Amino acid sequence: MPQSDPYSTSNIRCRVEQALAFKQERTNSDKPNGLLTAQEVKATCQLSREAEVFMREVFEYHQLSMRGYHKILKVARTIADLNEHELIVEEDIAEAVGYRLGK
Repeated sequence: MPQSDPYSTSNIRCRVEQALAFKQERTNSDKPNGLLTAQEVKATCQLSREAEVFMREVFEYHQLSMRGYHKILKVARTIADLNEHELIVEEDIAEAVGYRLGK
């Protein structure tokens, strides 16, 4: 029996809907992660201990501004929602850094 394509439109739609439901349950808000204010980022982008250490290293190595730091956290929060992680973990940060910094 052939396996279904994980990147099919219907599978992606389902995954996004699950992530939005997870986010809604987590925050009780429909506001997209990309539109969070700095205060909201601080409140909603909680990191695991390992992710915190890794993010600090990324911040220092790439000499990020606070704006750049927050942008990575917003992307990482979305990735964490897709993976249904309550806390942002190191893998979520690594993926977000790859997207934001093109590495």
